[in-house]
Amino acid sequence: MKKALFWFVLLCSFSLHAQPNADKCGFIIAKKAIIARNPSFQQQLDSYLQKRLSNLANAKTTGQVTLSVTVPVIFHIVLDTAQLHRINDSAGIADRVISQIQILNEDYNRGNADSTLIPSVFKPLYGNVNIKFALAHTTPNGKPTNGWDIVTTPLTGFDASANDPCGFAKHTDSGGIDAWDVSKYINIWVINFLQYGNQPSQILGLTVPPSFTVDTVNGFPVNEMGVLLSYTAFGHRSSPNEYFYTHIDLGRTLTHEMGHYFGLFHPWGDDGGVCPWNYGGKDDGIADTPPEGGPNYGCPTFPVYDICSVPGQSNGIMFNNYMDYTDDACMNMFTHDQILVMQSEIGPGGESHELTIHPDVLQYPGNVIPVSDNSFIITPNPSKGFIYINFNQVPTGFQHVIIKNTVGQTVIDQNMIGQQTSYFPINMSGLGRGMYFVTCYFTNATETRKIILL
Repeated sequence: MKKALFWFVLLCSFSLHAQPNADKCGFIIAKKAIIARNPSFQQQLDSYLQKRLSNLANAKTTGQVTLSVTVPVIFHIVLDTAQLHRINDSAGIADRVISQIQILNEDYNRGNADSTLIPSVFKPLYGNVNIKFALAHTTPNGKPTNGWDIVTTPLTGFDASANDPCGFAKHTDSGGIDAWDVSKYINIWVINFLQYGNQPSQILGLTVPPSFTVDTVNGFPVNEMGVLLSYTAFGHRSSPNEYFYTHIDLGRTLTHEMGHYFGLFHPWGDDGGVCPWNYGGKDDGIADTPPEGGPNYGCPTFPVYDICSVPGQSNGIMFNNYMDYTDDACMNMFTHDQILVMQSEIGPGGESHELTIHPDVLQYPGNVIPVSDNSFIITPNPSKGFIYINFNQVPTGFQHVIIKNTVGQTVIDQNMIGQQTSYFPINMSGLGRGMYFVTCYFTNATETRKIILL
């Protein structure tokens, strides 16, 4: 990876019992950690921001080719027995992993249905990142994987307040699990955050991006690159009684964290409420995200103004941006300039470009022979509502799905033509309990599976 100035960002968010509008930002923890290794961190961060402003200006002037790439993801589930039970063990994990990938792909490819909620003044800035996420199917040692592994740790959680926040989660010998090759996989550790001993933490996500691991003396170890994600904010809720943090149950925490991984800052610049045009104020370095004095919470109603809004010259703050702290249901867009930043990180010469050149890890290894070219499983089964048809790879000739009840009545007929994904969600929550038969129709074949709805 090319040498770059260091920077580190993390999601400042909620614990299950945090008070609304409390200090939810864990950036101060990250700042203390990096300064302990490198006292010049703030100056380097400021220089990095100035370099970004220059690069964005050049990209706008010359025009930048929009890339469309796919990156491999591996989820490391590192929880104790009680925490695993809370999310329904292996069946619940499969459900959450698949729904989480679905949300990432929607949010990063302009496929989120809630884009209709974007205020009209911001809608022209709504763009397509063109980064697709896929589960890894080959491990670093050439064995098959479904894209996640589960470690039952003896620890109740991992400390977010240490000089190396939650670093123990990233190492097998300290109760966690070692990273897979960070040049080929985005590693995501799903954990329980702790802070100050055994106290619950307010943090729901924490990212170590590539540029923070370059210096082996002052930086974080390269094998700690990746995302830490709270198990209370992992995946998309499919039923009311699932274990999630309130209002953070649509998978947007990871959308936010991946933004950090690919070079984005919080819109307010983590500067303590000083506006960019005042002495000492910082910003995210992105022109089309309006200046903000600080994070936004809950679900605000447009327009919203704060200390950084210029009266009569502003549409207010973009509280609905994925890089803010609003509820999952109220964030719904990246801007064009944010996309330029992420494209520069994933494109040739970028910190994360190497992730795009290993398509082999997205396929099952050659010694694994699927039942058919379009082999699939359905998870979770039994289900309480949503199911996900999960293929080994993007299926060929997939036409549609018909679901019938035990007396042969068709209850769902869903068109699948033209969808370039290997994960297909189907909402069965409107159906009664019982047994159903799910038939997938391909150009020259059909396959049927049995599903139980609870």
